[in-house]
Amino acid sequence: MDEEKRRMILNRITPIDLFKRTPKTNCGECAQPSCLAYATQAVVGEIPLSSCPYLDPEDMADMASRLDRQLQAGIGKKRESFEKTLEFLREEMAKWDLEALAPQLGAEAQRDPESGMARLRIAYLGDQVEVSRADVRSLGGRQISPWEKIFLFNYVIGGAVDPSGTWVGMESLPNSISKIKSLQSHCEEPLAKAFPQDRTALARAVSPWFSELEPENGQADWAGECRVLPKVSLRLLWWAEDPEDGFPARVKFLFDKRILDTLDLESLLFACEEVTERILNRRSPETS
Repeated sequence: MDEEKRRMILNRITPIDLFKRTPKTNCGECAQPSCLAYATQAVVGEIPLSSCPYLDPEDMADMASRLDRQLQAGIGKKRESFEKTLEFLREEMAKWDLEALAPQLGAEAQRDPESGMARLRIAYLGDQVEVSRADVRSLGGRQISPWEKIFLFNYVIGGAVDPSGTWVGMESLPNSISKIKSLQSHCEEPLAKAFPQDRTALARAVSPWFSELEPENGQADWAGECRVLPKVSLRLLWWAEDPEDGFPARVKFLFDKRILDTLDLESLLFACEEVTERILNRRSPETS
């Protein structure tokens, strides 16, 4: 990979980056159900940035230029840019005995009644997905994005280990410096801004995926745990803002200290971004 493309990947525009520029009113004038849905589709390249009538073209000129170059280079979430990656992962999947992998992954192995080919049934963010050597599909009927397919194929191919039970921040994981800022800007800061004080609103928004925990020794104002995959869980800590003392709201993700034996850092960051997008999509208008 040439240095220019590597730089573009590290600095790619994400849906959260564009979402921050929107009015966050979910008005629907862009023909999308929410501002976050608009941002996701625009970054994919499925709809133009100009679909939102409230974004000033002059203010958006630099982002539009960057996004155009990004998509032309095959970087981002545009479906075409993932076909080569998915093709490679399908070839890798063909090398593995899925039935033998199932116990290690916390998955259930099944055989297709027609083809006799093995497939895995895996719990994924409150859904059940079926992973075969060729594809990933949601048993609940939800559309699985190319990013998610890559994430789930990587989970199967990479194997999984049992969690240690010790929770750490990303800064405690090896070689994570380049991802810490992305985690903060793409996930922790947007969530803190979306839920500055209302603990009830936060708990309601995360309820489909998180089990509430009792914060340890006043560790946070709210804490919860999300099981992304059978061997992959995230914890979320939230502190309400304190206007009197001048402290803003704060959010922090925690991970099992053995997480990198199961996922690579890029996959881990994707999991956090996916969870963040889902939470923000459930945010009530009055919390905006």
